[in-house]
Amino acid sequence: MNWKTNIAGILCLVVFLFMSSFAQATIITGKVVDTLKRPVAYASVYIKGTTKGTTTNENGIYSLGLASGSYTVIFRMMGYTSYAAQVTVGNDKITLNVTLNDETMQLKEVTIKAGEDPAYNMIRHAIKMRKHYKDQVNEYSCNVYIKGIQRVTQHPEKLLGQNISIGMLGMIDSSKIVYLSESVSKFNFKQPDQVKEEMISSKVSGNNQAFSYNSASDMLFDFYESVLQVGGLSDRGFISPIAPDAMLYYKYRLDGTYQENGSTVDKIEVIGRRKNDPVFRGYIYLEESGWRIYATNLYLTKDAQIDFVDTLVINQTFVPVTNDIWMPVTNKFMFHFGFLGFKGSGLYVGVNSDYNVAPDFPKHYFTAEDMKIDTDANKKDTSYWHTTRPVPLTKEEITDYRKRDSVMAIRRSKKYLDSVDQKTNKFKPLGLLVGGYNYNNRYNKENINVGSLLANIQYNTVEGLRLGDNLTFAKHLEHNRDYSFTPSLYYGLSDHRLNGALGYNYNYKPEKFSSISVDAGRSAEQFNQIHHYSYIFNEVYTLFERQNFMKLYQSDFIHIKHSTELINGVQFTASLKYESRSPLVNTSDFSFVKINRDFTSNDVQGFAPEGVPVFNPDRALLFDAGFKINFAQHYYTRPYEKITEGSKYPTLNLYYKKGIAGVLGSNVNYDYVQASVDGKINMKMLGNSNWTVTTGKFLNNRSMDFMDYYHFQGNQTIFTNSGGFELLPYYKYSTNGQFVQGNFEHHFGGLILNKFPLIRKLKLSEIAGINYLTTNTLNQYGEFYVGVEKLHAFQVILVSGFAEGQKTYATFRFGISSEGGVVNLR
Repeated sequence: MNWKTNIAGILCLVVFLFMSSFAQATIITGKVVDTLKRPVAYASVYIKGTTKGTTTNENGIYSLGLASGSYTVIFRMMGYTSYAAQVTVGNDKITLNVTLNDETMQLKEVTIKAGEDPAYNMIRHAIKMRKHYKDQVNEYSCNVYIKGIQRVTQHPEKLLGQNISIGMLGMIDSSKIVYLSESVSKFNFKQPDQVKEEMISSKVSGNNQAFSYNSASDMLFDFYESVLQVGGLSDRGFISPIAPDAMLYYKYRLDGTYQENGSTVDKIEVIGRRKNDPVFRGYIYLEESGWRIYATNLYLTKDAQIDFVDTLVINQTFVPVTNDIWMPVTNKFMFHFGFLGFKGSGLYVGVNSDYNVAPDFPKHYFTAEDMKIDTDANKKDTSYWHTTRPVPLTKEEITDYRKRDSVMAIRRSKKYLDSVDQKTNKFKPLGLLVGGYNYNNRYNKENINVGSLLANIQYNTVEGLRLGDNLTFAKHLEHNRDYSFTPSLYYGLSDHRLNGALGYNYNYKPEKFSSISVDAGRSAEQFNQIHHYSYIFNEVYTLFERQNFMKLYQSDFIHIKHSTELINGVQFTASLKYESRSPLVNTSDFSFVKINRDFTSNDVQGFAPEGVPVFNPDRALLFDAGFKINFAQHYYTRPYEKITEGSKYPTLNLYYKKGIAGVLGSNVNYDYVQASVDGKINMKMLGNSNWTVTTGKFLNNRSMDFMDYYHFQGNQTIFTNSGGFELLPYYKYSTNGQFVQGNFEHHFGGLILNKFPLIRKLKLSEIAGINYLTTNTLNQYGEFYVGVEKLHAFQVILVSGFAEGQKTYATFRFGISSEGGVVNLR
């Protein structure tokens, strides 16, 4: 019996014992309402002196399994006075309905500074204790149950001319639910930021083969941190109400004080000093004996300059694990969104239980794998979930599970899939012309895609009008593997050349990012094969400006490439390419405009007259290999899938390329090495930065043509250039020697522009960057730019540069931006 079998057996035993404990428990159930008999949703229900508990559902219903014995059950909900009930558990099911009264607040006698609300002094105490509680628990483990539900409450009838149906949104009927999922995990934590989570069960409504994306780590909102990062909502963080400098951003008001479970609790309203500061609003509850957080009811709105959602609400409830250690037992996150006519909401509820604050983890227990989803996590049956889930399902959720499961069985049948394919596979000539054509065989998981005819019509001065198309056949296999064939064929009406290629790619081990590809054919290639110049931009500038920046040569090639992850964080790629290379010349000078400007020859160095070949035909056998190293890369694994989460350290890239002479008639002989380092800097309230430093050198350049040089990512258009230079001519400084290049870009996240009321409404954020280059023939070249971007979607910058110490010029660039840069359309 090998070690894998042993571990599998142990895991099965653990799950069995876990389920057995519920089987022997007696269920206490009931409903929690207020004095007007309205259900109290998501109230905390737990056993006094423990962290065993649950929450009520949207209808105020709860369920809790307990072994025989006597217990004090605590019912807590912000805005209500907590209630304690004594119960004795035997073998019979117990029904315990509870009515919670509204909070009874009192303002006690306190020492008040002149004109100051007593809340300020309470917050000062909490700030003083903040670091203590942040670092108090060095390590812990607990069980975490998460339920997530998302709804679309409103949607447009059409989007971009396409009808929007309930089915397209993932709805079964008018219930508005588009996503419903539950998960149970074992969560482990060690200071300062080490986590290890194992999802032992997962359920996704309507897909029993899927795995939930719930994660206990995503529920860790720690207000003892000075600045909280909310991924995807802002480049900047949000200031905690008890951060060291919180009083510069917040005003406070004591709403009242009350007694609960032997503790004195202060309910304090937190208010942003300025409307658009990155701060929370709502209430924070402090427990006076230790000035710790007792509960939170805090929220972010559009005023805090968040993106994509209108409101995010964070509710937390803390209970004592020991006499001095309090931990969150319930976390509730609610959000509302509205975009392009869509409106909806989401709710995620997390229940933490069975805390162990002294787990004594073994050495090397924490690794780079932050989370693992068990292979059989989605195979738990209804009886398991009935005894395991601590938050009862609502009638709406039960109906959604039942309907989706029934629909799923139908939708996976061959008869249904064939009927869907019959409708969607109908050939439409206009569709092929504009958007291409898709042919699906869903039952066999096969797809054939024919590219749009219009998108494949291109024009350049070498080929003239180029007509053709490409086709892709893709086959999805079990365990997330897939392969594809991609044939293509193109013909230049001006140069009368027929080009085409056939490609094959096989992703054979997705959990190791392992793939192999083979391509062969004939094509008109750009001299800069690393940083391609946009075909679309070239057409625009050629037809309307009579500027042909794209330079091409003929390549008859075969290319084999293999890539795999050797160990976590180390990706290795190697390829071998053989090509016969021939010069090309311009054969067309057509444009839509009459401008007194001649097209340049197809000579990147600018020496050859029009119509004269720029190099002699040759053959090249090229080998290259590279390592991409993400130090201490964190990741989580799903069955037959690995998802990387990045690293706090920079990424190192090492690359080697060899031109091999004397084999298969190859005429090239050179060796090139390159190293680059890139990373991100999180400056919290000041935004975040992206930077890259690259250096390369030809160890020898005995025999090579210009396409073998290193070419930089230049730009001579009005469009922004992702990760490259904004003003650098495309081939002017290409080198067969050595170079050093640096790029730095900072996203301020509205740090400055949010201070101006009228501009703030536009939700613009600032960016600034520096690009630098030096080569064996270029002493100094630099660029500096500033600009604005909106929602990581649109970008406008003003850039100025200098070459050899002489200032060039300043101009604007426009583009489509993304996280950390601009989407490269090239």
